[in-house]
Amino acid sequence: MKTKKIRLISVAAFVVLLGAWTALFCTFKDNSLLFFPGIPYETYALTDAPAGGFSTSDITLHGDTISAKVNIRSGMAYPYAGIGVNLMSVDHRPATSQFDFSKFDTIVVSASAGRMRSLTVRILTDDPQYSRQGEYLSYRPLLATMPVTPQASETKLPLSSFAVPERWLVMNGLDHDDGFTYWNRAVFFEISNGEGALRGIPDEFEIYSIRMYGRNHGFVNAMYVVLALVIVAFLASQVLAGREGSRKKKDEKEKVAKNQLAEAAKLLRTTDRSIAEIAIAVGEKNVSAFERKFRKEYGKKPLAYRRENA
Repeated sequence: MKTKKIRLISVAAFVVLLGAWTALFCTFKDNSLLFFPGIPYETYALTDAPAGGFSTSDITLHGDTISAKVNIRSGMAYPYAGIGVNLMSVDHRPATSQFDFSKFDTIVVSASAGRMRSLTVRILTDDPQYSRQGEYLSYRPLLATMPVTPQASETKLPLSSFAVPERWLVMNGLDHDDGFTYWNRAVFFEISNGEGALRGIPDEFEIYSIRMYGRNHGFVNAMYVVLALVIVAFLASQVLAGREGSRKKKDEKEKVAKNQLAEAAKLLRTTDRSIAEIAIAVGEKNVSAFERKFRKEYGKKPLAYRRENA
């Protein structure tokens, strides 16, 4: 009965711990950040002027949205204009560290546009080998394209979909993408024109929100370790409870056997009943087995015990 109670308590504790683990895991397994609205970083009108272009951008904040009126002009092979965010500033003051995108897996952008059918999302990271502080074109650009319509729509951009443009690779003498990203060293976040932007014809796009999500890998790994420990502890408690139950059953069986043999010894001393009758009387149908058990307990066979103790 006690063993059963221990097992029930163990199961109840396991269920409670598993419930607590599940609640914690679901609550904290992902990192999330509302990047915009409420962005603390300095925003700027993004143009291709650093690369010798003549495109223009006029950005305006409207409550919780930010819009960019762009005019894409000639002057370079890949003209662009839009909205930029200086990740090396906080509340319009210089920041002491770069932005760490490696904590996230996905960027979700809600936007709309005029005639454009897509927007370009660009993240510039500080490449330890090729980037030079203050030289915009030396930062490693990582680009992804998102569809856009005149109505507000939301697009998920996995960080794995971002790639380094070929022109930057060529500019730095690289034959192919070397696979480096330096997500933990981001310095600028930019959204600019995409497919459908016509040169010399003004267009506009609006950004309503930018959110980021990512698996909290350190926490998740730690929680899996905790789960493994909880399961091991539960299984160990069940095994120990089972062993305790088996030990008690064995002790009880041995106690019953001793009592049976003690009763047999009494019958041998006080009666003239046959060995077979006494064996049956104490619950043992096999006479040979009874004699073996009796000899093991008293050191002699039943008949010898009777002769010495009659």
